[in-house]
Parts: sequence; C-alpha cells; structure tokens
Amino acid sequence: MTHLPGVQVTAALGAASYQKDEAGVSVADISFAEVHDCFTIAELMTMEAMGLARPGEAGLLVGEGVTQKDGRLPPINRSGGLKAKGHPVGATVVSMHVMAARQLTGDAGDMQLQGPKLGLCFNMGGGAVASYVSILEPLEV
Repeated sequence: MTHLPGVQVTAALGAASYQKDEAGVSVADISFAEVHDCFTIAELMTMEAMGLARPGEAGLLVGEGVTQKDGRLPPINRSGGLKAKGHPVGATVVSMHVMAARQLTGDAGDMQLQGPKLGLCFNMGGGAVASYVSILEPLEV
C-alpha cells in the first residue's frame, strides 16, 4: 500500500477535480485559500494535490513566503490555519468558512486582503470520510 497516495492527497485531488470541472475555477482565479492543516504536512500535501503548488514544492514555497499576504500565489490560511485555532474538531469547517466570509466582506481586520474575489475552503473529517471544497464569492447587493 505504500505506493498508493495517502488519504489526504486522494481527498484533495477529488476536491481539486470538482473545483476545476464542476465550479469552473482554476488556481489562478482563487484570491485566497483556507485548507485543512490538522498537521503541518497536511497543508503542504493539500496544496500540492489541489494544484496550488507542484509536487514536492509546497514546503519551499511556504518557506519563501509566496503564500503570504503579498506573495505571488494565493494566500493560504491567512487565519493561521486550524492549529492556530487549537484545531477545534467538529468546528473546523465553520471556522474556515467564517474566515472566508470575513475576507470577502472586508471584515478580516489585520488579516484582510485587498479586494478578494474568490475564496477556496478545503476540509476533511473522519479520516477523510467527508471531504469537500467550497468556492465562495461575495454577494452582489
């Protein structure tokens, strides 16, 4: 089984496929992403599987700061991620969507990005039994 991709990667690949095929959204369209990072490596694996980084390069990109507020890639986990919130099991999905909504409404305080158009949330639970991607955009009123 060691030659098979891990559960995290498989779930993220499925979410990335949905993002591209069903929602018609490419990585270039994303203004920011909140991704599941129950462990540090999980964020890196998810970034690569979803096409936010090439295989083997996520750690380097994070280290170079290209996923930060003023980096060349969409900022990832501006909220600090799940670990910064104490990884509130059962509430992770809510916390990620609240952060995304705050970004899109201009209410993210010091974490605010300039004019975000589309946010991506990827989360999984129950050992990847439930995995999904959400693409969020601001409401037109």
